[in-house]
Parts: sequence; structure tokens; C-alpha cells
Amino acid sequence: MRTRCCAILVTCCGLIATVALAASQARAAALLIQNARLIDGTGAAPHPGTSILVRDGRIAAIGDDLAAQDVPVLDVQGATVLPGLIDSHIHLGVVPGSALRRDTPEVERTLRRRHLRAYLACGVTTVLDTHVDLAVAREIKAWLAAGEPGPRYLTLGPGFVPPDGYPADGTPSMATPEDVAAHFAQLAELGVVGVKVFLEPGFGMRRVWPTLSAEVRAAIAREAADRRLPIYVHAQREEEMNLALAMGVHAFVHGGFYDGSPSDGFVQRVAASGAYLGSTFAVVDAQSIEFHPERLEDALVRRTVPAVEIATARDPAAGRALAAAQIGMVEPWLPNVLHGLLARWFVSDASLEARLASSQRAVRRFWEAGVPIVVGSDSGNWPIDPYHFHGVTTLRELELLRDAGMPPMEVLDAATRVPARMLDLSDEIGTVELGKRADLIVVRGDPLSDLRALRTIAWTIQGGVARTPEEWMDGEPVTRP
Repeated sequence: MRTRCCAILVTCCGLIATVALAASQARAAALLIQNARLIDGTGAAPHPGTSILVRDGRIAAIGDDLAAQDVPVLDVQGATVLPGLIDSHIHLGVVPGSALRRDTPEVERTLRRRHLRAYLACGVTTVLDTHVDLAVAREIKAWLAAGEPGPRYLTLGPGFVPPDGYPADGTPSMATPEDVAAHFAQLAELGVVGVKVFLEPGFGMRRVWPTLSAEVRAAIAREAADRRLPIYVHAQREEEMNLALAMGVHAFVHGGFYDGSPSDGFVQRVAASGAYLGSTFAVVDAQSIEFHPERLEDALVRRTVPAVEIATARDPAAGRALAAAQIGMVEPWLPNVLHGLLARWFVSDASLEARLASSQRAVRRFWEAGVPIVVGSDSGNWPIDPYHFHGVTTLRELELLRDAGMPPMEVLDAATRVPARMLDLSDEIGTVELGKRADLIVVRGDPLSDLRALRTIAWTIQGGVARTPEEWMDGEPVTRP
């Protein structure tokens, strides 16, 4: 009885402390974190008993026993503090399963706001939206500027798509250098951090879509160089990735090779180019939720994924619709009546596992050759996909990188220090160092022993503002320093 009373007392004290912390931080991004086990992201060994002082949203001091007057204190009691996570491939314009539910535009807006919060609740403090409608991107930026909770939002805007090419989502196509120049002008107004180029002929054995002409690819490369905008490329096979290398690609947004293997010479060419490579294993793995619905019981999934999206993911009809649509995309010449029949044959738990393993082997080879790997979940992905949840899928992507053979510390680097360098933000984020933005996460477990410890997140700290996952999901707007 006494033990139970003590436990209740500790819980109540923790709640009181959390409320007091939130109240004291309401007007200023100042904070003193105490008793932290720090993994600073620089490659240094974890340092227990660390204090971190934050003023005006930035790290002002790091030491073993810091004190400060008139600053809210967050005693993490030995929990692990890390840099905030970066997801280098998301699609905030896409609401999982929205096409299946026929969501209205207003419902989609409401769910996007929840998705922004979900990223913070999962410890993701910066995202790169690699393809998004101009109007949606402007709206998201306006929400964040007005104080809506959400991660640092970077975008490439809508990508460069060939006429009748992939993706067929209404994005203006690029047939001439004049089209390219006009598109760059729109992207400049949005304030993009790079440009995305689609080089996708099809996801099956046959070529389904045309790719950008040599003339248009050259125009994109010239304009990007003149504007000092790095080129990000969607390409998943060696032939198209070689075209990207000729354009001076800065990063491949997919690991690719779900049904094949890169040649040794190509791996070395990518390594020599200095290009970054996004993982995006979740492109395949998320779909396996259809065959493993118990994954929907994860506490962080239940906390951060809107109930309507979980309900859609539980519906077996949603999985059948997605698989049929995939068959239709791979073989568009087949009669619609055959799509569902073939889907049951070709899309199975075993086939998904095989495709995932193929991509993991390829990405590991690139990593072993020295290609810098960045975590990209491709969350959102496709409105007919009910499984690619925003926020928690990022954490799953880290776990899949570990399963591919990367040591936990290097997996963490792929979600912090390495993408910060790719985005030219190393002076701002990616490591816990003096002068940098206080974008941090606090987790109860040890991610170097088990990366699932990232799911035990206690607080996400954005610009010095510390909130629990529950508070980020339901809390008030944020005053940003």
C-alpha cells in the first residue's frame, strides 16, 4: 500500500512539475535541462549528468552542473537527450487514406494540422517536404508563422514532371526550357531550399511513363546552378540514377532497388559524386501493416495518428484497394477487373518482405562505400495509401535502417547531423552544441542499445519550448523566438 501511495505521489508531482514548466515557458524560450545523459550527435560518447542552458531558443551553455536564476528547470532524471530528428522526405500535402474516405478539403486541412503536431510528438523537429502543391505549402507556412505547433518546415515545392509522366497529380509538366524557367520563378516565390526532379519510367518491369527530355534536364541543371539550388532526384534504378548524376544531383530521395541490385561501378560513382541517399524503406514496410495490424496498437501510433486514419488502416478493404491501385499503376494496360485479382497474387507479406530486404541490402552497400545516408520516411506518399502515417513512420524508418545493418549511432546521425549538412543547416541544427537552436528530444530509454527507445519520448523541445507528446498534440499555439 505504501509503495502504491509513493508511486501515486511521484506521478502527481511529475504532473505538477510539467504544468509548472509549461506555464513558466509560455512567454519565453528559456530552459535549464538538468541530469541528462547527453548524446550530442558529434560522435562523442554519451555524457551522463549533463546540464543544458537555453536562452532565446538557443543553447547558451552545456556543463556538468549548471545553474541559472529565473529560468524554468526541466530535471530529466537521467533520461537521454539527443538532437531533434530530421525527416528528409515527407509529403504534408497528402493525408493517408484520404482518397479512400473521400475526405473534403476542410477535413484534409484539419488532419494536416494534426500531422504537424504529430511530428513534434514523435521527436521530429525538422522536415523536408519533397513534393507539394504550391497552395498547400503556402498554407502550411502560414499556419506555422501564426504559431501553429509543427516542425521546421522546409520544402522543394512541386517537382519537375514530364508531360504525361509520373506523378500524374496535376503538377504542371515541363516540356520546354521556357516551362522550366517559369516553374523556377514560382519556386522562388515559395522560398524552396532545393528542387525535385522526377525520373520515374515505371515501378514494374515495363516502361510506363516518359522521363524528362535531355534538353529539359539540361535547362533544370543550368537554372538550379544559377540560383544555387541543390537538385533532389526521384529515381530508383541505375539507369535513371545515372541521368541524375549527369545533372549534378545533390541527393537521391529514395534508396530504391526494391527489385534489383546496384552494380559495383555504380555504387562507386555515387560515392564519388558526394550525393546523399534517402532511405525510404517505409515505402514497402508501411504496407505490411495490412498483414500485421497489431502494429496499430503501438502506444505512439494511438497517441499521434488521427483515429479516422487508424480506422481506415484497420479496414481490410483499404489494403485491397491499395494493392489493386498498385497493379493498375504497374500494368495500366490490364483491364480494371484484373487489378484486384493480380493484387492478391503479387502483393503479400512475403513479397513485401523480399522487396524491403532488397532495398536494405542496396542501401547498406551504398553506406559501406561511403555514401551519406539520410532518414526519409516518404510519409504521406499517396492519398490512397492508408498506412504511411505522419510522425511515427519516421521512427520506424530509423529502426529499418538499423535492421539494414547500420550501427545505432550512425542511424541517429542519419536523422540529425547528416541531413543538417545536406540541408546546409549545420550551424543551426543536427547536433547539441553552443549557439545552435535548442531543438532536442528527451527519451526514457537508451537508443544506442535499442532504437525503439525513441518511442519512449518524454519531451520534445523546439526552440527551447519543452512539451510532452500529449501537450504537443493538444497544446496551445507556440510563440517562437
